[in-house]
Amino acid sequence: MSNFVPLEMIDRRALIRSLALGLTAMGAMDVEAAQHVHAETGAEKAKNGIYKVKTFTAGEYKTIQQLAVLIVPADSVSGSAVDAGAPEFIDTLASQNGQIADIFHGGLAWLDAEMRKRYRATFVAAKPEQRTQMLDALVEAGRELAERQGEELVYQKSPIYKDFTGYTVRRANELGAGVAFFDWVRKMTVDAFYTSPIGFKDLNYIGNQALAKYTVPKEAMEYVMKRSPFA
Repeated sequence: MSNFVPLEMIDRRALIRSLALGLTAMGAMDVEAAQHVHAETGAEKAKNGIYKVKTFTAGEYKTIQQLAVLIVPADSVSGSAVDAGAPEFIDTLASQNGQIADIFHGGLAWLDAEMRKRYRATFVAAKPEQRTQMLDALVEAGRELAERQGEELVYQKSPIYKDFTGYTVRRANELGAGVAFFDWVRKMTVDAFYTSPIGFKDLNYIGNQALAKYTVPKEAMEYVMKRSPFA
């Protein structure tokens, strides 16, 4: 049996890994690398009929799916973040970067613990209105935290997340840990959406020849936040 791996596959894996590592180092979203993530997961689904989760437990992955569809729901123009492959995108990058994986493992555990404290149910098992209330609370806590710090919580080029090891970073209140985690989920979901074929079409974005590095355009972020109930 041959162990030959096509050169383009090696290059694709290298690009994906570089993107994953770059998110916690510099926060740069490389268009080509992001497209390779979507191409890789799409090819896997086409070949096997399903995407095999690489990093998360079944429960964690269901939570990521539920968060993604709430952050970028489907509308009359395009599908949701789940339709765009955001959960697969996040899982693939987490499989290539232990820091991202740790952030999500810890954040998802925190979210379920907080949901149990408030509603005696995990995020996935809770009622739709309870999930919405939880995310609304995180958004509001994030605004308060940003006002106190005088800056917006983002993972891109932010020292807050450069060497993220715990859930007490700049904690302003009991939801501080969740605010940091939800910011990651929201930003990565939007990045995944707008680097996918669905997102490109939604953004009316043609080609990427003029861009070496990609960050979600301000207009796109504003648009998706209008779509999302968690602006």
